[in-house]
Amino acid sequence: MKQEKKGLQLYKTALVISCVHFLLSFWTDHFIFRYVVFDFSSAKNIVKSIETCGVKLVFLFLLIAVWQGIFYVCKKADKTFKRVAFGYFLLMLVLLLLTWPGIWRMDEFGILTSAVQLFPHFWQNYITSVFYIYALMLFPFPAGVILVQIICISLIVARLVTLCLSAEPEQIGKKKKCLCYLLMLVPFLLLPVLDSNLYPMRVSMHAFLELWLLAELYFNWKKNTMPAWYLPVLAAVVTVWRTEAIYYVVCFPLLLLWMGRGKKYRKQILLYLMCTVILFVPQKLGEKITSGSQYELTSVVLPLVPLVEAAHETDTAVDRQLLAEIDKVVSVEVTLEGAREGKTGINLFWSRPDFQRSYTDKEFASFKQAYYKLILRYPAVFLKERFETFVSSTGLLENTTELFTESVPNYITFRQYPLSSPISDKTRTAVIKGLELRTQKDYTQKLAVTDLVYSALPAVLILLVASVILLIRKKWLPLFLLLTALVKVPLVFLTAPSRLFMYYYSVYLIGYVVLFYSVCLLTQKKAKGSKTVRQEAAYE
Repeated sequence: MKQEKKGLQLYKTALVISCVHFLLSFWTDHFIFRYVVFDFSSAKNIVKSIETCGVKLVFLFLLIAVWQGIFYVCKKADKTFKRVAFGYFLLMLVLLLLTWPGIWRMDEFGILTSAVQLFPHFWQNYITSVFYIYALMLFPFPAGVILVQIICISLIVARLVTLCLSAEPEQIGKKKKCLCYLLMLVPFLLLPVLDSNLYPMRVSMHAFLELWLLAELYFNWKKNTMPAWYLPVLAAVVTVWRTEAIYYVVCFPLLLLWMGRGKKYRKQILLYLMCTVILFVPQKLGEKITSGSQYELTSVVLPLVPLVEAAHETDTAVDRQLLAEIDKVVSVEVTLEGAREGKTGINLFWSRPDFQRSYTDKEFASFKQAYYKLILRYPAVFLKERFETFVSSTGLLENTTELFTESVPNYITFRQYPLSSPISDKTRTAVIKGLELRTQKDYTQKLAVTDLVYSALPAVLILLVASVILLIRKKWLPLFLLLTALVKVPLVFLTAPSRLFMYYYSVYLIGYVVLFYSVCLLTQKKAKGSKTVRQEAAYE
């Protein structure tokens, strides 16, 4: 018998298509990009030309990987995987067409503006800019970013569903198996998930990547069938892409050490740490150059207002000293004025130029120390504000249905991009209102169930209950994985700059997947139990 060749198979047809696609991209890029290439008229343009060549070279390797992947999935992938991936993508494509060009709210306009010039946007992490740039090179119109996003999410959904349903090799009957497939698809059909899939912000992709990472650790750690670089690279992206996920730099190595008992995964841990540093350094440098300490400041401004109020009312010598340190970075007078007007810290941050002062790194460090001391002096005030923020974190930032009617500068610029107009603005508005559970008459009016559906609280409770059950049953691996996901909750609780659903989205997604996977396991267990009873009856 002929032995099968090991290693990666290179599809020659896919390689040719990749090269043709790469050459065509120089023409299609002109529909949306504003980059400089082969311009040596000035030092600035020479640097830009070198940057463009580097970006395009990486795009060539990306295209090769993409087309090889397409051929591999078409020829080698499991039928179930292909059905789930295609079915979910088709659903999302229909929703994208109905809401074309997708759901655009605020920060993503700035990312898009930078991406078309091949500039990184560090406020939302430069990895987001990289994703935008290469998505736009594949599909040169704004909705292309969302199109690539739903392709990636569809593949992850297919992977997750097949992982969950291949864990039990016993036959449970076609009807029960079909029921299990439907159950595992339910969490990905929830309205907040569908809405987020059409929203081109890092929270959408990051949540699915984190869920994928935890699922791979749970289902495949014993099999060791994955390439050595697979999990470390995935974990590094998850760690760096969102600020609050930095705790993975501790949790991921500990998980690998526990799973491999300190031997099996040493190389993977080193690779993970190396990849994390490589990805992390450019972000911190770029953040420092472009926005200084502003991003960090946003994580404290919300509780800062009631804390400053409390210190001002108490008015002791210690309070006055702490407020003097606060005042070097943030105007105490403007803060108190905003508090009297009922404005939040994040509202003052963006709407009042006189809220912030010019400050040094040393003054900002003193400001943070004063802020922490205020928390220790007024813990009840801090916890009250944080709890109210957590419970009320159901908001969705901006009214995206006004994208084609309002004369906002961002909206006007956006409309000038190719293929940016909706197929029908009325249909787009109606579908978005339906997804976000708003009344059809007025977007600002929520339905009665909106705050429940768009709340992470049920998902957090699901994960807590599941963790207690796993602890009682001494199921250590799934327990540690759920706790890894739950660590994010107190971190976001303490630092969330606004009452937005997106800050807890990954916990929401993981929580509901755990719920329906548990139901699926119970269904399988019941089906196998019934089958055993029937077999015993037949034997007798």
